[in-house]
Amino acid sequence: MNSFNIGFSGSVWIYLLLVLIGLGLTLYTYRVTVPPITNFFRTILIILRTLAISLLLFVIFEPILTRITANIVKPKVAVLIDNSLSVALNDSRGNRKQELIKAIDNSGIKDFKEDEIVIAQFDSEVSPIYSFNTDSLKFNGQSTDISKAINWATKNIESQNIQTILMFTDGAFNSGINPIYSTEQFGKPVFVVGIGDSNEAKDISLESIITNEITYVDNPVPVNINLNVNGFEQGEIKVQLLDNNTQIAEQTIKINPETRTYPLLFEYTPKVEGVHKLTAKVTQLQGEITLKNNQISEYIRVLKGKRRIVIFAGSPSPDLTFLRNSLSQDKDIEIKTFVQKQGSEYYESPPTQSEIKDAELIVFVGYPIVSTPNSSLDLIKNELANGKPLLLIASQNLDYYKLKILEDYMPFTVQSTRANEFLVIPDISDKATGNPIIRVNGNEQDKELWNQLPPIFRTETFVRVKPESEIISTFKVNNVPFKEPLIVSRSFQGQKTIAVLGYGIYRWKLLGYAAEVAKGRKDAIDLFDIFVQNSRKWLSVNQERKNVVIKTNKKFYVSGEKISFIAQVYDAAYNFVDNATVNVKIQSSNEQRDLILVSMGNGRYTADVSGLREGDYSFKGSASLNGKLLGSDDGRFSIGVLSLEYQNFTMNAKLLRTMSERSGGKFYTFENVSNFKDDLKNVRNFTEKSVVNKTETALWNLFWILIIVILLFSLEWFIRKRLGMV
Repeated sequence: MNSFNIGFSGSVWIYLLLVLIGLGLTLYTYRVTVPPITNFFRTILIILRTLAISLLLFVIFEPILTRITANIVKPKVAVLIDNSLSVALNDSRGNRKQELIKAIDNSGIKDFKEDEIVIAQFDSEVSPIYSFNTDSLKFNGQSTDISKAINWATKNIESQNIQTILMFTDGAFNSGINPIYSTEQFGKPVFVVGIGDSNEAKDISLESIITNEITYVDNPVPVNINLNVNGFEQGEIKVQLLDNNTQIAEQTIKINPETRTYPLLFEYTPKVEGVHKLTAKVTQLQGEITLKNNQISEYIRVLKGKRRIVIFAGSPSPDLTFLRNSLSQDKDIEIKTFVQKQGSEYYESPPTQSEIKDAELIVFVGYPIVSTPNSSLDLIKNELANGKPLLLIASQNLDYYKLKILEDYMPFTVQSTRANEFLVIPDISDKATGNPIIRVNGNEQDKELWNQLPPIFRTETFVRVKPESEIISTFKVNNVPFKEPLIVSRSFQGQKTIAVLGYGIYRWKLLGYAAEVAKGRKDAIDLFDIFVQNSRKWLSVNQERKNVVIKTNKKFYVSGEKISFIAQVYDAAYNFVDNATVNVKIQSSNEQRDLILVSMGNGRYTADVSGLREGDYSFKGSASLNGKLLGSDDGRFSIGVLSLEYQNFTMNAKLLRTMSERSGGKFYTFENVSNFKDDLKNVRNFTEKSVVNKTETALWNLFWILIIVILLFSLEWFIRKRLGMV
């Protein structure tokens, strides 16, 4: 059954009426001509103009051609072939690639006709194969997403009449969701051919290396390494930690036959700032199936040592003293304090731009007050505009109206305030317990600890929390909850703020932690220090709004893999820049490349590079506009390191059997996959079906209609010109 229909955005009768009006005007126009012409030419000119007008009106009414076709489609088998690296590895049974090719030959799929089968290969993506032969399989996929392959078949059920899947894979998926869920959604039999050995191979592998993304010079950070040992009953292995290929630590592990996973902890203390490559290496044992997973790396950015925190206080106070003591516990922090006297003067010299420019954090303790000079607030406002984070702790003398000068960077707007004070205790909600600022143990106990703190003071100040802010804690008065915030945070457009709308927080330590210690409780938790340190860490995470950000899509690549560079470019007002010149210089010990990134719009630029040899690379990039430098960025990446596909050398037979059994299919190996053809005959609903396809074509958008209109008018004009008509 085939049917066609043309639809208009307006009424077809109005269209026909306008065509008739156009015809009438054309007849009237050519009723009398100067000079007179023959009826033949008059008829030709009338036809040309009428057709041109009709086509123009046709386009204006936006016609859409709808075509409905129905075809009888044979049932098809979707053959999905794993194209990842792991399928081409050697295991204890031999070469997996040869085993897969043998399984394909034994399955008999080469005997199927073109209208009975669809073939696709998959790794991280799915690629249909239209002319299949085993030589076309490259087995170079860097990850395996089985669920994506099944979802591809699901999407083509209606159009292709796919009634079953025959999949060739080792089951070692390392990307996407669990394929069992996708198999159930497919709703039809899935036949699976397992490739490889289901018995564990002898192998030692480094599974992960975990450390901070950012640290500081002379600041020790933990490095966690997970080591897996399979198939070995005894022996001794050494794990080395290297910083930029220089060994800095080593641990020895004695293999226990009852233990497979060995978590290791190293301490890394960087001495030089920059981007460092941390590498873990494990010595090999005889009989390992591969050595490609005996090494793993991660990059860490090391910043300069001393970090400055600037504290502004409206007056000396216990909160100021306790806060300074808590922050001073970190030897890498330099604290500069500006404390006001009663007037506009400071106990020490007044703040200058240079003194707060290098600060990583600004802290207010009961600041500003009524007498705070606007010049000081203007200096601070400039730094906040550049992305500096702010921690605000209130006081009874805090001037909320003067604080409005910095309102753009506050997590709230002030509605009313009075200096009358009262005692409050924190009231942490279940939703806020996971917030890193108040995190203690990371469980439900955190809420109880916070809500049992001694009371602090608060004034009768009412605020409206900004939409992008988060209320961490409200408060209770005499055990009566209030919805007004006590602690609120804000992270917006690269600038972070935490505001404590209460004061006397030193009581958390003096009347809480210290009192518990005095009672002999050695396990007492110091929530004051935890809050101060968590706030400092959250605020100090590098959120600097760089004008130019250049990075690669990954840090580690395997040989032959394409490296993609991505850049974001902004002007001084942090607006997108789309017409900048972005250059990147890539360099290793024996190779150098220059790259120009292409604009994608919205301040984004990209470029790909391939053909780089194995090794460690650094890159430096810059963006300029009309010869003026907008900014620069740098980074590192490596080629030739471990792929996810080398992490697992065992066929996941349990997964593959579950997939086939739950779907009503069967599990095969290359030895018995020849039974597939017979089993296919028993598949229910493996029959022909009528597939209805509906296609819509926007006729008004076809360029050749406009060309015809132009030609018709041009031809009319040409004839009129030849006839000498006015």
